Amino acid sequence: MQQKLMTIVLLALLAGCAQSQSEQPRANGAYLVIDEGRAWTVLVADGERREEAGWVLDVIRLPEAPSGVVTSYLIETPNCGRVQWLSQHQDDSLGLGARLQAVPGEALQRPGCLVGQGRLWTALDYSG
Repeated sequence: MQQKLMTIVLLALLAGCAQSQSEQPRANGAYLVIDEGRAWTVLVADGERREEAGWVLDVIRLPEAPSGVVTSYLIETPNCGRVQWLSQHQDDSLGLGARLQAVPGEALQRPGCLVGQGRLWTALDYSG
């Protein structure tokens, strides 16, 4: 009897912890990943990941100016061609953060270019 009661309690506890896959949150984000001379644009939307590998052509790091522009990246990818990115620091109520924008141009209009999808991007620079 005691064994049946423990089994029922255990099953009830496990059933309460179960959650269907459709209710779980999915990660979303857009990232420019820099690692030495390599670059990747990575777009994650509703759990689906798309990426495009490319090359870093130039990186310019500036002391923080009144405009807030700190870093300029010139990246080349097969689908987008050459794209310049500007990284800005912004101070908001949540703390100091970094925002990354691609400079508008014809390259962003090319078919298959992930960058041209008008998202807020985050720079992950591992090149030190």
